[in-house]
Amino acid sequence: MEKKTVWIIVIVGLIIVGMCCCAVLLTSLGAYSIIKSQPTSEIWGEPDVQDWTEPTRPGERTTEEPLPLPTIDLPSTPSDNSESTPSSQDESNIPAEMLNQMKRIEKDVSKLRGLPPATDMIRKLFTPEQLEQRVMDDFFADYTEKDVKQDAIVFNLFGLLDRDFDLYDLFVNLYSEQIAGFYDNDTKEMVVIQGKKFAGPERMTYAHEYTHAMQDAKYDLKNGLNWDEDACKLDSEYCAAISALVEGDASLTEMQWFLDYSTLKDKQEILQFYNEMESPVYDSTPEFLKEDFLFPYNQGLDFVTSLHDQGGFAAVDQAYLNPPVSTEQIMHPERYPQDKPVKIELDDFTHVLGNGWEEIERNALGEWYTYLLLAKPLSTSWALPEREASAAAEGWGGDLYLVYHNSDQDQDALISLSQWDTQTDADEYWKAFINYGKKRWGAATTSSGERVEWKLQNQSIVIIHKVDQVLWVITPDQALMTAVLAGFPAFK
Repeated sequence: MEKKTVWIIVIVGLIIVGMCCCAVLLTSLGAYSIIKSQPTSEIWGEPDVQDWTEPTRPGERTTEEPLPLPTIDLPSTPSDNSESTPSSQDESNIPAEMLNQMKRIEKDVSKLRGLPPATDMIRKLFTPEQLEQRVMDDFFADYTEKDVKQDAIVFNLFGLLDRDFDLYDLFVNLYSEQIAGFYDNDTKEMVVIQGKKFAGPERMTYAHEYTHAMQDAKYDLKNGLNWDEDACKLDSEYCAAISALVEGDASLTEMQWFLDYSTLKDKQEILQFYNEMESPVYDSTPEFLKEDFLFPYNQGLDFVTSLHDQGGFAAVDQAYLNPPVSTEQIMHPERYPQDKPVKIELDDFTHVLGNGWEEIERNALGEWYTYLLLAKPLSTSWALPEREASAAAEGWGGDLYLVYHNSDQDQDALISLSQWDTQTDADEYWKAFINYGKKRWGAATTSSGERVEWKLQNQSIVIIHKVDQVLWVITPDQALMTAVLAGFPAFK
């Protein structure tokens, strides 16, 4: 599925997932009870910049916490009388102490991760206004009104969004609410936002984003891993898998930095940040999108942790040389790298549907989105229990779906063919989908053997099960349904 969320998550998901990661980390460390039991002033005062002592290195631990890092208040406008973002290697608007802390974090993260420093990276401070303009220019310039409408059509057919849902407005608002900093692998820029403090949350964010800079310098995310928007349009499964590898790696490194290098003051600031954080836009986002935003971080972290448990970061490095290719591999690390998706081929059905119809999407759902459509649909009344949805999706072996739109009649059609690892897996998905279908469309109009149909006022839905494959078709009327199914003689 061509999901704009892939690009949103690259730079905004850190704050969201950090809330989950830090809750686990702080609880496991006992830091929550330590911090909550003492007023801040009783742990440390407000240190001057010259009071800073570098955090203790691994292997050099003492029984005392390192002295806290100073909190740097970033200027709200560029310093040195600069009126714009510094160009190229100009870092003159970055306060000296902040730049020192950045370099210290970079050194620590490089040591932890075992990757060479990103020597071509450019550090920059952006004002909120510059950031907003950058987001609009880089991330939304090519996301047209037509793209927004087509994405909503696709999600609607899969029962995930209302057909008129404004995805553009959601994404823009999410950027505005969540973004704290980012690494741009096209320009090699590490961007930190002016007007915010460079405290614990910002330092942890910097550790995460600098990992991306090192990944890019070592493996070339765009050209070496073929991870860009064009590739994602063609194969969203591969794109989601690479995103999970990259973000899971950065999340694990960030957590290691938190454990080994953050000060007690960092920990308190991070905990306070997540305790006080409000995210009304994210909180009001449809459930499947919230889950999808977190996939590269939550499931990606689990995947990378599994590799790391087997062979440290050397095993993670090997994954960049033999990257995962599906969400199935991410969700089930034991299936990586052997279990690859079955390639499904389908003809173009434009000539079958007739005049005015065009194909607007051709991609794969994968195990992850198969789970989401069953467990996190638009209406909670349609949702299957988590265990049933997860079990039904787990036997996924491959799929391909086609989405068509007739702009003259404002009608849509869906053709989806899925392949399952075994006939038993196909049976399990088939039964789960029928349960889902009854919740979504009501009692079936006809049900015989391996074919179930729903004939609604403006929609005809058919699902057919044959051995280890399942065919799902939605058309606006029965005549078009008959025409489409004629193209699948094996499913008659």
